[in-house]
Amino acid sequence: MADQNSILDKIIQSKQIQEATQFNPTEVIANILKNLSNKERDILSKRFGLFGKPKETLEEIGKAYQITRERIRQIEVGTVKKIKDIPGFQNHLEPAEHNVMHLLENYGGIMEENHLIDELLTYSEANPANRQASLFIISNLLNDKLEKVKPDNEILVGWKLPAVTLDVVKRALSELAQIIEQENKLVPIEKLVREFKNKDFFQKSWEQITAVKMGSSQIEQASDEIDKIIFSFLKISRQIDQNILGEWGLAHWQTVAPKRMSDKAYLVLRKTNKPMHFVEITDLINQTQFDKKTAYPATIHNELILDDRYVLVGRGIYGLKEWGYKSGTVIDVIIDILKNAGEPLTKEEIVRRVLEQRIVRKSTIYLALTNKEKIKKLPDGKYALV
Repeated sequence: MADQNSILDKIIQSKQIQEATQFNPTEVIANILKNLSNKERDILSKRFGLFGKPKETLEEIGKAYQITRERIRQIEVGTVKKIKDIPGFQNHLEPAEHNVMHLLENYGGIMEENHLIDELLTYSEANPANRQASLFIISNLLNDKLEKVKPDNEILVGWKLPAVTLDVVKRALSELAQIIEQENKLVPIEKLVREFKNKDFFQKSWEQITAVKMGSSQIEQASDEIDKIIFSFLKISRQIDQNILGEWGLAHWQTVAPKRMSDKAYLVLRKTNKPMHFVEITDLINQTQFDKKTAYPATIHNELILDDRYVLVGRGIYGLKEWGYKSGTVIDVIIDILKNAGEPLTKEEIVRRVLEQRIVRKSTIYLALTNKEKIKKLPDGKYALV
């Protein structure tokens, strides 16, 4: 029986993958809407931003047709209802429905809206047209099978299966937030999952969460993929968020959602894991788009100079102090190297060690070694402190 279940699971999984790879939301919508009148199709396209059209308000569409916004709303509602009565509607919708239901089941029965759409478009082009088409399918054509999660102080907008109770999800998020608060620092997902599994809540309530999976073999699979389910819970949380490094913390932390330019520079440097010129740091901050604020090189340079988390390791090049860099000029670095060595060093040894701390030319190091007030050259050619 176990072997038969295993074969059946593989067949189901293969079909699910095939449906996911063939899913084209814009094509699905086009096939469904072709049975409507031009006016109905145009109103829905404008109202929901379908086929790349910008979304318009009821009032804007009403002005274009010279009818009231209430009449446009009536046409919208009536047209969506009409779509569901079109012959062959279910055949067009079925692959999309399977994809959505499969994703929700695998992610604990609840997903933040953008997270769900991102996963739906894993094998498709994630352009605005496909995103809006996916959202239309979820919110208007599958709304009798799904429940919309309304945003509040604890969670973001999302979608869930009817079997999932928000109370369980919110209690899980409360437990996860407590773990982060106790750590009082950013936490990688692996540690968060490990700590969560040790909680009494997990031992007592996890079956309620995995109950969206029908059948014992599927429930066991959900337990094996607990990290995926917890990730989905974290994505819908308003109080917990991840930074650009994938580390999780409380949403208001500067290390998660930085507001100051110096904090943005810190995350960018940690992500690249190497010293960079302040102009490069500025470019990466703007590419990352933490918010709508534009970073400028002069501002970033000034911020880095004044923040002791950063060390100038070359001309305009900054590294993090936590990487082992120390502030000071090249001569300061040489003095520190000789002190730590406790013995004279050759020119080559000094150059090698300085280049581990600074991005400078060798000629700059040679020039610093001629400082007779602080460095002396011994008869054997080695260097020592005066």
